[in-house]
Parts: sequence; C-alpha cells; structure tokens
Amino acid sequence: MRHLPKINQLKNLRAVIQHGSIRSAAEANHQTQSAMTRSIQELEKTLGVVLLDRTARGALLTEAGRIFEPRMNLVLNELERAVDELRQQESAAQGVVMFGCSHLPAFGIMPGIIERFQARYPQATLTVIEGQLSELLASLRLGRMDFFLGIVTPDITLQEFSEELLGMAKFCVFAHKDHPLSQARSLAELRNAKWYLPIASAGFFSAIESVVFPDGKGPKASVLYGDSTTIAEQLILGEGYLSVGPQAMLALPWLKDKLCRINVEEILPEGKYSLIYRQQQTLTPVAKLLMNDIRHAFIKYFPG
Repeated sequence: MRHLPKINQLKNLRAVIQHGSIRSAAEANHQTQSAMTRSIQELEKTLGVVLLDRTARGALLTEAGRIFEPRMNLVLNELERAVDELRQQESAAQGVVMFGCSHLPAFGIMPGIIERFQARYPQATLTVIEGQLSELLASLRLGRMDFFLGIVTPDITLQEFSEELLGMAKFCVFAHKDHPLSQARSLAELRNAKWYLPIASAGFFSAIESVVFPDGKGPKASVLYGDSTTIAEQLILGEGYLSVGPQAMLALPWLKDKLCRINVEEILPEGKYSLIYRQQQTLTPVAKLLMNDIRHAFIKYFPG
C-alpha cells in the first residue's frame, strides 16, 4: 500500500458505523452528505476494498469492513489517547480517565477515592463503568478504558494485559437484617428465595448459580441478574432479595446497620481483586495518579 488512510477518513467511517447511515453521520458531524460519501469512497480506494454496503436501510459493513473496524478503532483510540497524554504533560492533574470496576469497588471503595481525588485534581474528568471483567474486556482491549478494577479468574485470558493483585476478599450470602431467612444455616434452606446476583458471561460470577444452588434452584426461586449497585441495594433492603458479595461490604457505614450475613455452613470462594491494564498501552499521568490512590486504598481495605 503506497498511501495510508487519512485520519479524517477513519473518523468519518467510525461515524457512519455509529450512526448507521452516511446521511446521519454527515448531519452529526456537520458535513454535507456528498462530502461524507466522497471521504468514504477515497478511503475505500486507498484500501482497495469496499467497506460499506449502501442499502435502503442505511450503510452496513461488508466482510472487509468488519475485519477493518476493530483495528481502525484501536488506531483512533490510541491516537486520541496519545494526543490527550501530550496535552496532560503540561499539567499531570488535568486529563480524562475512563475505567471499569466491579461492584465492591464501585459500592464501597471508589466513592471515597473519587471524592478525594477530585478534591485534589478538580480539572480531571473521571468516567466509571460498572461491570464484571468479562463484560468490559473488549473495551479494555481496544483502549477505550484505561484500566479495570475487580475480580480476576484463571478462565479469562489476560496475555496482553498486566495484572496487579490488590487483595483477596471473602464472600458471603447477605440480606436485610430482618429477612425471614436471616437465620438459615445452609444454602439448601435458601433454594426458594429471591436472589439478585452479579451478571457475567465468564469469570468468578459466571458459575455463581452452581455455588448458590448446589442442588439446583427450588421451584419458587426467583433469580435476577444485574450489575447495578443501586438496584441491588433497593431489592435487598426493600424487596427481600438475597445476594452474594464480599464480607467487607457489610462493614460499610451506610450498610452495617441494615444488612446481615447469613451464616450458611458452605464456604463460598474468595474473590481475587486486581488492577488490569494493557501492556502495550501508555497510561496517562492522571490515570497513574488515580491508580496509585486505588493501590493505597486497597492496602488499608485488605491489610496483610
């Protein structure tokens, strides 16, 4: 290939993919439809392949387009990150950080970290995406997120990532302190309860049903999956749902007088909490500052 695509051509293709048609992409980017069409045609000519099928329903990626899209996104994300990092060199406390975290950090640790961080660096912009690693790994791999904080398990391949172990958390079954099943002593007694469980297609929580229901769910059992801590709190405190999570959550000031641990005889697996980030990705200064705060907080949270 004698010539590489132009950045604006790649950004225009990304806009068409996001908006579903050349017309919508042109309007969103304040361009004429003819200019957007010409840009895509020039990109296709440079690459020597057709990237889009123009149909009455809009623009759809061809097979070549589907191959090209993830690599294009990676290039654009890395370039945008590089530009942001250069701008941050003038002031390490300015910049943008996007990271993912699972429910314990989101619920118990991160609010305090974020509050203190933003007090010190008010010009920094933080975006938190709550979820499990299996759900957020694609965004991390493509460079859309700086790092992930949460549970890591061996069944998720992390060859291109760096992993820093932060601590091991003991898990338990918990409920509202006045729940009628709060005195249960085995998981068998909870087979017909209402449950709110973290969702995951792989990893620690993917097999949680087999842990909670070793003999299968009861005929009256109701299981709801999700990753919203707000919904979890409402269902557990107001609707009589049970859940599974780190014992440390029961010590949170706003929960310790509302929740109780159900002391079942079965031992639940421990959660391995780590920081995950791409090996080939240069972290921005503001991301490094936030990660250092997270490391120090976990040392206090999981001493020893």
